[in-house]
Amino acid sequence: MQQFRNLLRGWLGKLLLVIFILPFAFFGIEGIFTANSSQDVAFTVNGVEIPKMEVNRAIENQRQSLKQQMGGNIDDSFLTDEMLRPRVIDGLIQKELIRQAAEREGLIVSSELVKSYVRSMPQFQDESGQFSNDRLESMLVQANYSKAMLYDAVQESMVLEQLQSGIGKTAFITPSELEYLVELNNQQRKIQYATLAAAPLAADISLTEAEIEAFYQEHKTQYRTPERVKVHYVSIGLDDFIDDTEVDESGLVQAYDDYVAYSKQQERRRASHILVEINDDRSQAKAKARIEEALNALRQGQPFAEVAAEYSDDVASAAAGGDLDFAGRGLYDPAFEKALFALQETGDLSGIVQTEFGYHIIQLTAVESPEIAAYEDKKSELEQSLRTELAQVKLDEAVDDISRMAFESGDLQLIAESYEQPVQTTGFFSRQGGQGPAANGDFVAAAFSQPVLEEGHNSEVVELADNRVAVVRLAQHQPAREQPLEEVADQVRQALTQQKARQLAAEQASAIVQQVEQGTDLDTLTEEYNLTLHPVTEIRRQATDVPRAVVSTAFEMPRPGEQGVSARKIGLPSGDQQIVVLQEVVAGEYDLEQAQLLQAKASGAEQLGNQDFANFVASLRDQAEINIR
Repeated sequence: MQQFRNLLRGWLGKLLLVIFILPFAFFGIEGIFTANSSQDVAFTVNGVEIPKMEVNRAIENQRQSLKQQMGGNIDDSFLTDEMLRPRVIDGLIQKELIRQAAEREGLIVSSELVKSYVRSMPQFQDESGQFSNDRLESMLVQANYSKAMLYDAVQESMVLEQLQSGIGKTAFITPSELEYLVELNNQQRKIQYATLAAAPLAADISLTEAEIEAFYQEHKTQYRTPERVKVHYVSIGLDDFIDDTEVDESGLVQAYDDYVAYSKQQERRRASHILVEINDDRSQAKAKARIEEALNALRQGQPFAEVAAEYSDDVASAAAGGDLDFAGRGLYDPAFEKALFALQETGDLSGIVQTEFGYHIIQLTAVESPEIAAYEDKKSELEQSLRTELAQVKLDEAVDDISRMAFESGDLQLIAESYEQPVQTTGFFSRQGGQGPAANGDFVAAAFSQPVLEEGHNSEVVELADNRVAVVRLAQHQPAREQPLEEVADQVRQALTQQKARQLAAEQASAIVQQVEQGTDLDTLTEEYNLTLHPVTEIRRQATDVPRAVVSTAFEMPRPGEQGVSARKIGLPSGDQQIVVLQEVVAGEYDLEQAQLLQAKASGAEQLGNQDFANFVASLRDQAEINIR
């Protein structure tokens, strides 16, 4: 289990987080579980189809991740789909190849182990560090995710970790390799670097009319006005019906009885268990005999924790005396759950319980019952809830009526008068949406639909946020058009100036690199090029007080030549340039105490194991049939 926790801090853990969390932020659950037709397939890996939606979702995840890494200070135009797509597709291909390999090897992880891990995840623990089923369910509801989906995602990642661990742990490191790696990892580099800002260079840039015209012609598509519409609409919501609903006392009493029954179902129980598995090495009869031995030991007074440590095959819980922490209904195997919730008193033992995982003995260790409010304290809340339910029924009935009127009417007046709602008008918005109701994708789709845009009809009923619906009718349409240069001249000048400033910064950075390699000190160039100079420093590969790009570049650079230095430039997304000067390479030392030597061996073997796994994945790709459409 610790290996899996470590894994979560690595690339596979990040993959799991992407699977579990990020898709919902950008595409919603429908984008994940809606079936895709063949024309929506982006590529196939050994016949397995990967849909375009998954690629698009991964591209958006990558874009948001990069923006976050850069503190949000990057223009989306630099993170285009075309730039991100190759890397994203490579990652998805690799993920699918690993999944297929794990499947071929027959790697599995028991559901009990998966559930045990989920219970240990900090995201699902309360302030005291205990597993909270309420928090788990709340987060799943927010993500529109089910427990089964969560368990499947965790199980898949644990299986993939098995494959990686199985390959990586076969690696070993020889003494000479260890010495080389230690010296390489401990190597230091003496550097100096400077930043050349692109923005100040714009002040000295002059543009000719010919250059402006040429730039405009080359980028004309960027200066098209998008197709836009303005629409009339009538909106009706749940709150328009709540005041007209009435709730009688008998309905409130029934609602309270339902609340009490539901609350009792939310009881959570803490259990410990002993699991004896039936597997290739242990027949059903041998498993039954072993669990009976454990039960006899318990009946003779041996502490449950000791018996669990000796007999249980659930390694994660056995180390904690068999403890499974608190859980509500729906988390365990049905037979396990039935036996657990049949126990009456804390400390009671079940008999032998058989599930698909093997044989269990269960001990009830604690019961956590929800507090049930008195009728008078709950009455106001129940009344509001019932009124909302009744209003929802009326709204659902109204939707059918509104749909009929929208189809039969030549305007929105009949709907507006029937439901005493005004006909409202939006501002102009494009297919990318706008303000107010135009921020809703379905509203935008309705406004640009053929019946509304081309035929002049009312739209079908559109669902909005906050339990509202609307019907849309076209008010005004503005087709897309190319803006003439005179309309966008200022924008063109600004874009061209920025481009030239970037180019000039790159040219000046190249000139600085050339001068430094010819023997000029970087310090003497500071005033001429308006550089921001950073002092000479010695860095290791793990340095955090120097920009990561500078560290990576410094350790990629060749050793200083005859002139005593090596220089290189780095182009930043902002257009700025960084000039890195490598002055000296300080060899790493191989002087380790025994404890450090053991740690270095383990670390070195892990590095080689990771490389072995990377080579394994590369071989899978070489042998795979991949068809990118």
